[in-house]
Order: sequence, then structure tokens, then C-alpha cells
Amino acid sequence: MADLEKKDEKTRQWRSYSCSQLSAFCLQISLLLEAAVPLDEGFSIMAEDAEDENEKKMLLYMAEGAELGDPCFKVLEDTGVFPAYVVRMAKLGQETGTLDQMMKSLSDYYEKEDRLIKTVKNAVTYPAMMILMLLVVLFVLFVKVMPIFSKVYEQLGAEMSPVAQSAIRLGGIFSGVALVLVELIAVVVAGMSIAAKMGIHVNFIQNVIRQIKNRSKIAQAIAKRRFTAVLSLTLRSGLEFEKGLELAGGLAENDVISEQLKKCSEKLELGESYYDALKETGMFSGFYIQMIKVGTRSGHLDSVMEEISNGYEEIADTAIDNMIARFEPTIVAVLAVSVGLVLLSVMLPLAGVLSAI
Repeated sequence: MADLEKKDEKTRQWRSYSCSQLSAFCLQISLLLEAAVPLDEGFSIMAEDAEDENEKKMLLYMAEGAELGDPCFKVLEDTGVFPAYVVRMAKLGQETGTLDQMMKSLSDYYEKEDRLIKTVKNAVTYPAMMILMLLVVLFVLFVKVMPIFSKVYEQLGAEMSPVAQSAIRLGGIFSGVALVLVELIAVVVAGMSIAAKMGIHVNFIQNVIRQIKNRSKIAQAIAKRRFTAVLSLTLRSGLEFEKGLELAGGLAENDVISEQLKKCSEKLELGESYYDALKETGMFSGFYIQMIKVGTRSGHLDSVMEEISNGYEEIADTAIDNMIARFEPTIVAVLAVSVGLVLLSVMLPLAGVLSAI
């Protein structure tokens, strides 16, 4: 019992790997296995070049487990760092004698996941920065610039136009609201960060994210890419279609797809073919369902699923690029029109006053 508590305390200090780190780790394991290097020696070699001290300790811990005779999947599982999917696929690879190929496939999978995550982050960050820039410009315009023009009008003994006066009043309201919003966002972000570190899930945030995943076309394409990529990998490794379907569906992280796969499983239980069961879910378009039909008949469904996965990756990338391409000119236009109208409402009457002097 004491040893178990000591082990749990040790593994808690190790951080989970990111997708890029998982890809690099799986690739290194694959190369070591191809070179016939024993796992315990391989983990020790990896520990020598580890930059992070905690990661070095973890790799040495894994080397110790492998030296004691634990299989690769058990060593991975004991760290508490690796996703259940990696552990399960490593176990499958070990059982089928294809662990080196499995780790290479996992490396490719997580490399694509990392690229997709970065694309999505950029797609979210760029519009957010554009909106922030718009708000900052309007804030400076209303709060700093407009009061200066107000003083100029007072010194000239003239009155500002109703539009300009409304802009100054709006600036006061805007500055107050902006201050409150900044404080509120800071509190929410800090609270979410603390909750994430403590392992506390915020139901409201999770529900919002779930709704976005279920309704967004981009999120649907990403989920289908992930599902078909995992299904391809499981089929290639020799896992039964039904079990691969269950594993891939869990990693898709999408309620709509989960419901469709539930229907697919029910159809399979009734004795329908893979093609008919997938077709009736409505998950795939006509072209992709034709590819699945060819794949099931030719016995190359794993390769077909990989091609479909690549197709959905292109769809997601194109949709994200199009969204950014539409968003940028919209923000620029709103900014230009807002600033232009406010300045015209001030400068035109001022020009009239100065010409009359």
C-alpha cells in the first residue's frame, strides 16, 4: 500500500505530453524497436538527452519498469501521462508483433493532430486579435481623441454636432463597459486556469464547447477526420471493425458522430454489412460512401479510411482559411467606417467654424 501511494505521488508530478511531444516520443520508440534496441535501454538513451528534469525521471522510471519485464503498454500506462488510446494501441501492437509499426502510425497520427490543433488555434487567435485591435482603436478614439475636439470647440465658442456629442457620451459608456469586461474576462480566464490545474470541470464552459462542436461544420470535419484516421489505424493493426468503431468513436469527441455510430453498431448487430451500416448513419457523403463500398469489397477498408481522413483534413483546412479570409476584410471595413464617420462628424463642422473666423 505504501509503495502504491509512493508511486502515485511520483507519477502526479509528471505532465501529460502534448500532441507534438507524443508524436516525437512514438517516433523515437519506433526507431529504437526497428534497430532492435531493448526497451529499457531505449528509455535510458532517451533520458540522457531529456531537457526537462521531470521528463528525465519519468523515462528512467519507464526504463526501470521495462527492465523488470513489464510490457511496453504497461510501462506507458503506469506513468499516467499517455492517453488511453496510446496505451491500448501499444497493447494491440505488442499482441500482434507490430509494435514498431504501431508506434510509427501513432507518431503520424499525433503529428497530424498537432498540425490541426495549431491551425484551429491560429484560426481563433487571429480574429480575436483583430477584434481586440478594433476595440482598442475605438476606445482611444472615443475616450482620448474626442474630448480633445470637444475642448477645441469650447475654445472657439462653437457647439459640436449632435453626432459628435453622441460619440463623446458613447465614449464614456464604452470606457466603463470595456473596463468591466476586461476585469470580467480576466477573472473568468484565471478561474478556468485554476480549475483546469485542479482538475475541476466547468459545466457551463463544457456545454458551450460541446454545442460548438456539434453545430460547427469545421468541428464536424475535424471530428470525422479524427474518427476515420483512428479507424484506419485500428483496422490496419488487425482489430475487429466493431471494436475499432468503438475506439474511434470515443476519440472523435462529438455527440452527433457518437449518435451516428450508435446507430451503426445497432445495424451491425442486426447483421448488416459494414458498408450498409455506415451508409445508413448519414455520416459520409455520396463520394466517400462509394469509396467505403469499394474498400469493403476489396478488403482495403483501412486504406480507404485513411484517404477519407486526408480528405476531411483538407476540408477543415479550407474551411478555416475561408473563414479567416472573410473575417479580415469585415473587421477592417467596420474599423474604417467607424473611424471615418466619427472623424467626419467632428472635422466637417470644425472646418466650417474655422473658415468663418
